[in-house]
Amino acid sequence: MSSATFYKWRAKFGGMDASMMARLKELEDENRRLKKMYAEERLKADILKEAIEKVVKPSRRREMAQKAVMEKHVSIRLACWMFSISENCYRYQAKLRGENDQIADWLITLTHNQRNWGFGLCFLHLRNVKGFRWNHKRVYRIYRELELNLRIKPKKRLIREKPEPLAVPETINDSWSMDFMHDQLSDGRRYRLLNVIDDFNRKVLVSK
Repeated sequence: MSSATFYKWRAKFGGMDASMMARLKELEDENRRLKKMYAEERLKADILKEAIEKVVKPSRRREMAQKAVMEKHVSIRLACWMFSISENCYRYQAKLRGENDQIADWLITLTHNQRNWGFGLCFLHLRNVKGFRWNHKRVYRIYRELELNLRIKPKKRLIREKPEPLAVPETINDSWSMDFMHDQLSDGRRYRLLNVIDDFNRKVLVSK
């Protein structure tokens, strides 16, 4: 043992008997275990908080915070921190609720009467025919909340029948094939040929 280690141990454990030293070691181990548990719980809380921010809408998080304040009797500041909202968002009250209900009624009426209309036609009808000056983002948000989106029908896959195998000629003049071929000469002139071939021996019968 070096002298530095000896003086360090004497400064730490000087005047203690064996039982006190053992108790100190137990407290240090327990403190280390509690620190590890705290770090793990803090990590879980951060992950859960991040997931809530990405998945749950702010309006829904505000309702959850208000419920926690009412039922669990936690402070507003703690509830806002838990659900990742500001205190302004917690105290926010919608001012245009009546107009939102009117927009919802119009959208439900239009989609019920015109079942093949999507959001675009509904919004153009409200803007150009009825004369409402509502913002398209606001109307679309209510349209989505009502779940009025048209269902996109998947394309039907064509069932292709298994092609029949090609017939193999067994004798000369059993079957012929004909096709047009074209090419270009070095001076730029083009020409086109009609070729007739015997499928059995691949002999050119006609080329003109």
